[in-house]
Amino acid sequence: MRRRVVLFGTMPVLLASAVALAVPSSARLVAAEPAGAVTTISATHSGTAELVLYDDASLSPVSAYNPDVRFTGRGRLVAFELTRSDGTGDFLSAARLPSFVGGGMVVAGSTTPKPTCSSWPTAAVPVQQHCSGQAKRISLHEGYYHLVVLTDGAPVTITLRLHGSQQQRASVRLQTSVRSLEAALPQRESMGSSTVTFGTEVTFRNATQAFSLAGARLHRDATVVGANSCARDDSGAPPPYAFSPACPGGSYSGDFVEVGSPAGPAQEAGVFLSSPMMPESPNGLGGSFVDSDGPTYLGGLGVWIAGATLTYFGGFRTVSG
Repeated sequence: MRRRVVLFGTMPVLLASAVALAVPSSARLVAAEPAGAVTTISATHSGTAELVLYDDASLSPVSAYNPDVRFTGRGRLVAFELTRSDGTGDFLSAARLPSFVGGGMVVAGSTTPKPTCSSWPTAAVPVQQHCSGQAKRISLHEGYYHLVVLTDGAPVTITLRLHGSQQQRASVRLQTSVRSLEAALPQRESMGSSTVTFGTEVTFRNATQAFSLAGARLHRDATVVGANSCARDDSGAPPPYAFSPACPGGSYSGDFVEVGSPAGPAQEAGVFLSSPMMPESPNGLGGSFVDSDGPTYLGGLGVWIAGATLTYFGGFRTVSG
C-alpha cells in the first residue's frame, strides 16, 4: 500500500478586492432555498445561493469517494462550498479534481468529534499537521447557509444526502451568477534537468480569488524536491522564465523539501497553489516543480473567480503518494 504524505503551509489567499466578501450577507436579501434529505443542486454556470436547513443533518466523513456527495456533468474542475451564514463554523465542501492531480472527488466538512492536531515544525509555521482521533460524521446544524458553486462552463448537478433532514427532497438552483474562468497551464521553460515551469496569461479583471492546480512525477530518491506558485500582473509580455522559482516581477510562494530517502520508484505529486496577495487581479498564474533527479510535468489548471471564494483552495498543499 502506498503511503500518502500531506504537507500544509499557509499564505495570503484572497486578493485585496475580496476582503468585503469574506462574510456572506446575502442571506437577508434573498429567500433561502430549503434543503432536504436528498438535495439536488443544478448549475449551468458558477454562482451562489442561500440555503436553509430546518433540521440538524449529517453526512459521511469519508474524504475520497464520499457516498453522500455526487457530481454529474462535464468540467475539468467542479466544486462547491456550503458555509453557515452566521459564521459559527459548520461547512461542507467538495471538489472533483482533474486527472493530473489524482482525479476523483474529495470532500471536507465540519466533522465530529473533532480530531486533536499538532503542527510541525511549529504552530506558527504549520508545514505538517499530525492529527489523532477518527471523525464519525460531518455535522451541519439547522440554520442558514451560503452556497458557492464553481463550474467549468458546462452544466453540473450536485446531489447531497443529508441524513436527519425531515424534508425528503429538495431542488436548488443558483440565485446569483459569479464570473469564473479555468485555463490550462502548459509546460513552459525548463531550467537544466531539475526544474520545469508552467503557466499561462489570461484577461480577467477584479478577481476575488485565483489559484492553480498542477501535478508532476517526482523521484523518491531525489536530494531535493519542491513546488513553487507564481502570480503575475504584467502589462505586456512576461519576461523569460516568468514562472520560475524566482517569479521575476511577480509574487510567489513555495515549498522545498530535502528528501534524502532510500532509492525507490517515482511518485506522483499534486499541488494546490493559491495566488499570493497582489494589488491587482493576476492575469498570469503558474509555477514550477523542482526535482534534482528530473521532474516530469503532468498538467496544470489555473482558476479565476470574481464575486466569491472557495476556502478549500485557500492555501498551499502538496500531496505525494
